[in-house]
Amino acid sequence: MITTRVERVGLDQLDAAWNPFQSHYWAQVKRPSGWRSFAFRVTLESVEHIESFVILVLVRKLFFRTRLAYIPFAPPIHNSSFDVSSKLIHVALHLKPLLPKGTLLVRFDLPWGEPNDPSIPMVNGKHVRACRNSVQPEGTARIDLSAGIEQVRSNYRERARRNIRKAKSHGIVVRVWNKSDEAFTMWYQVYVETAKRDGFSARSATYLRNILNQNNSDVIGRLYLAYLGKKVMGGAIIIESKNVALYLYGASLRVEGSSPSYVLQDFALQEACSRGCLTYDFYGISGPGNRGMHLAGLRLFKRAFGGYVCYRAPSVDYVYKHFFRFLYVKLENIRYSMNRKRQPSRMSQQFTVGNEE
Repeated sequence: MITTRVERVGLDQLDAAWNPFQSHYWAQVKRPSGWRSFAFRVTLESVEHIESFVILVLVRKLFFRTRLAYIPFAPPIHNSSFDVSSKLIHVALHLKPLLPKGTLLVRFDLPWGEPNDPSIPMVNGKHVRACRNSVQPEGTARIDLSAGIEQVRSNYRERARRNIRKAKSHGIVVRVWNKSDEAFTMWYQVYVETAKRDGFSARSATYLRNILNQNNSDVIGRLYLAYLGKKVMGGAIIIESKNVALYLYGASLRVEGSSPSYVLQDFALQEACSRGCLTYDFYGISGPGNRGMHLAGLRLFKRAFGGYVCYRAPSVDYVYKHFFRFLYVKLENIRYSMNRKRQPSRMSQQFTVGNEE
């Protein structure tokens, strides 16, 4: 038998060291998009084990005075003495009285699994429903940075080495964004053009600036820009916590048959190593079992830098109000279907996180 206690705590109690999405920073990023942020300390206790953690829960209004609660990449499941399904059910049940009135479900995006392990935990139980489409990608490529940049570069595949050489031979230079409005505007135009080419929905300039302008100490947003002369040819937004640098958004134009995206990633890896980050997360490749195959092209790009892959279970809902959840999911699946039709079968070098992260 499991005894569960849930209490609301301050957002400053979140620990972003290994998970930038479970942070005060991410709560602030999502606030202008209509998400309210709550932090809860959860304690699970059985006869033999006790486990305590703090989670960020994002809540936004939907329709008919209903609300959606969303938990990105949590709760922790590694080295846990509690079954994943039981843990989610207990968390959701005890969150319910603490969430805003009208919350129809809690949606979980679970953390990544072990390196190079294609098996994923099955989540099931009463009132638990797996989602047809996940909010966040179900696969990612990661690199261990602990041995330093030279060791990281020694594991690049020829595809990455060749494209980096080409970009540099054509005069591509990467710099840290200097907070210039002009430089940001030039990159945003590249980003919008990339979105049209690859068929994804571009984020607003205001949203992206919000990622870069937060002053929280737990996570920092960075923008690296690739220049050809004075012209911006590409850029990458990285969010960086104590231990993890995560590639969140990218866009680039081709130069003489090569992509600046490779040299941008090389620069980002070097910067992350210089600040003592332990992991670089490319964030977003196709998942196991042919899921997320629109991201297959990203797998080729991101795996060119070596490292390893991680997978996770599809998004899963714990349902409080079944009828309203049914309506919401119907509308959601239509929206996903329409978005997929606009995308090419294989995206090239960009991934944008879901609208509900």
